[in-house]
Amino acid sequence: MNVLADNLTRSGQPPVVFAAADGGRLLALPSAGRVLALYPPGSDHSFLWANPALASAEAAAAYFRRDGWPNPGGDRTWLAPEIELFIGDVSRVFETYAVQRALDPGRWALTVATDTELSLAQTTRLRLHRSNCDVDVRMEKVLRPAANPLPDAGLSYAGYRQITTLEVTSSPDVTARLGLWNLLQLPSPGTMLVPVRPATNPQKVFGAFADGELTTAQQCVRWHMAPPGPDSKIALKAGALTGRAGYLRATSCGTEAKQGRRDTRHASHDMLDLVVREFSVGDERDYVDALWEPPYETGWAFQACCVRNGAEQFNELEYHVPAAACAAGRSVSRDESLVWAFRGPAEAVRKAADCLLGSSH
Repeated sequence: MNVLADNLTRSGQPPVVFAAADGGRLLALPSAGRVLALYPPGSDHSFLWANPALASAEAAAAYFRRDGWPNPGGDRTWLAPEIELFIGDVSRVFETYAVQRALDPGRWALTVATDTELSLAQTTRLRLHRSNCDVDVRMEKVLRPAANPLPDAGLSYAGYRQITTLEVTSSPDVTARLGLWNLLQLPSPGTMLVPVRPATNPQKVFGAFADGELTTAQQCVRWHMAPPGPDSKIALKAGALTGRAGYLRATSCGTEAKQGRRDTRHASHDMLDLVVREFSVGDERDYVDALWEPPYETGWAFQACCVRNGAEQFNELEYHVPAAACAAGRSVSRDESLVWAFRGPAEAVRKAADCLLGSSH
């Protein structure tokens, strides 16, 4: 058991560690319905962002007891549209934005735990603000190992396949539609790489960008995400996407060396992490998320968010899933995505990014 797993266990939030045949490990937090950490072989340095409040058992226990939304980090699943589930008044977004505790952390429970699969599920009731009604849903996440797509690249690797299902079990509003929304939280600073169709530019959702921070060239949106500055967010519609996005950041084994857990495969300090998510892209008409302004324009299938301020600084790679209708009877939406994570010498990692994302650096 590593330090993070031990802190969570002692805080009353026991995780489940899932080891793949290639030596990579996934740490899931069943109580929050999420993957919290992902480790390559021989390392306790996660590819994903975990909240610094989890650095000790005492701090973690206090964090989970506090009022407000607990965000331990990692890969979480929300539902869209955001203006239905999170915003009480679109004319006062920041004043009325709130995460429904029935959604996150929700009522997740571990339903399957084997050598090859973890399954988490919850049944809950959510409030639709604009429709002024409640809806009952069941959500399930199945996690399995994912094979290395670049086995000959000579890089440390860990990955997983996530199968997410949304079932709308009852709703009085048959016109409403809900969509799965998966958000991968990553350590800051780093560079988001989003391959896009020609002549595509991202839409600013909020915040501001320094000169050269956000660019589009060679059919790739590149966002160098780092403090200082305001929290910022961009969005892209389904028709602009190729079905993959990635995140590149400098990493160091120095901390692990001090703790006696250095990854001995790579001794160089010129090291990079690359995290790639592959997801399906459907018809724009099936994506229900809308930006805050205008709140009626839908079709947005990808977002990236840079949280630069406060004690919790991280970056998010977010994608949406075509919606399930809140109609009479059973309505189901199912999604499958892959997360591939690599660590190694900078040149080799950049070549892996070129191969998987079609981008040059």
